[in-house]
Amino acid sequence: MHLFFRSIPQWFERRLIGAYPENVRANIRIELLASFWYGLFFAASLTFFPVILRRLGATPLELALYVVFSYIGQTLSPLSLMLLRRMAPIRFAVIAWSFGRGVLVFGALSSNTPWLLALAALFWIAEALPSPAYARIMQQIYPPRYRGRAMSTVRIGVAIIVLIATPIAGWALDQAGHPPLFALAAIFGVVSSLIFSRVRPIDGAAEPESPPALRALLPIVRHDRRFALYLLVLTIYGFGAVMALPLYPVVQVTKLQLSYTTIGYLNLVQSLCWLAGFFVWGRLLDRYGPLWVLRLSILLAVFVPLTYIWAGNAWMLLPAFICQGLMQGGFELGITNGAIDLAKRGHVMEYTALQTATIGVRGMLAPLMGAALLGVGASETLVLGLAVGLVAGSWVLLGAVRLPQNPSRTTVPGE
Repeated sequence: MHLFFRSIPQWFERRLIGAYPENVRANIRIELLASFWYGLFFAASLTFFPVILRRLGATPLELALYVVFSYIGQTLSPLSLMLLRRMAPIRFAVIAWSFGRGVLVFGALSSNTPWLLALAALFWIAEALPSPAYARIMQQIYPPRYRGRAMSTVRIGVAIIVLIATPIAGWALDQAGHPPLFALAAIFGVVSSLIFSRVRPIDGAAEPESPPALRALLPIVRHDRRFALYLLVLTIYGFGAVMALPLYPVVQVTKLQLSYTTIGYLNLVQSLCWLAGFFVWGRLLDRYGPLWVLRLSILLAVFVPLTYIWAGNAWMLLPAFICQGLMQGGFELGITNGAIDLAKRGHVMEYTALQTATIGVRGMLAPLMGAALLGVGASETLVLGLAVGLVAGSWVLLGAVRLPQNPSRTTVPGE
């Protein structure tokens, strides 16, 4: 009988994780446990942050600033290379994440919009600064043949928790407001990062990495035309996708006058699609590669701003939340593994730093451009239509980018 009850969790683990080597399975187990706490953190804070700001009276410009702040850390991520010359990637990532998630506890102290925006800036800097370290960690803890499915499995765990917790968080916000939820979210976030610190590199999963250097970034852009085109694609896509972000809570709250509960249900649908996507994105990634996954994700993203143009009630927004949920996981897996596979041998962190900084710069400029267009009299429909065109254009251009025949195993010019 004892063996029978022990076999039940083992059976579920095999169904969820799959037939991977034990060292891979051990890292997935740790990440799954961390994902439980991160999912609670995400649902209790990030899901509703823009809507909370709008409810507190944030202007479209302040909402645009929130989006800008979410990209500050990515813009600064190349600076982390100096720290990564002296600090292990896992240690640096855990310290930064613990600090950033922990500062949200101070969101319980005030309902002042500038105060919450300042906390958001601190959080996003600390959350995104370790992006090059995170790419290296994924390279170290999962061999290439398992990486897509392993990362998808972990994200399934996050999606399930967000799926369950989001409507509860929406109800709690309607009942008690954001202060108690932000305090709980901070605890959940710190616990998640501390659990993640237990993952261990696998021998042979990644090639040796040269000490990262800031001075190596410009030569990469000059000499690697393939990667330069890839960065241009991400820039065009980002301007389209991000410039529309400040308009979404305006449509939800001002135009359609949706409650937290209704937005919570829409986010529930988005989380369901996010979850469903991870059951296929990992297999598609391992089979077709990150650029194929990224291109399909961008195609889905076209329909998000397109839907907001025509929305007249809550349920007309449903296609936007469905497409956003489906593309979100594919885009994340695509860019993380795209940088790894496009990188020259031993330079994954530099390539990831360039990618992250590019995403950060266009992420800071795009929402301000959207707000500026509105400020000079452009209609919301025009801004959303421009967003559709830019995202569609990036989808076309990405078709010209090709992975090297032997990803991550070529050399830097001049080496």
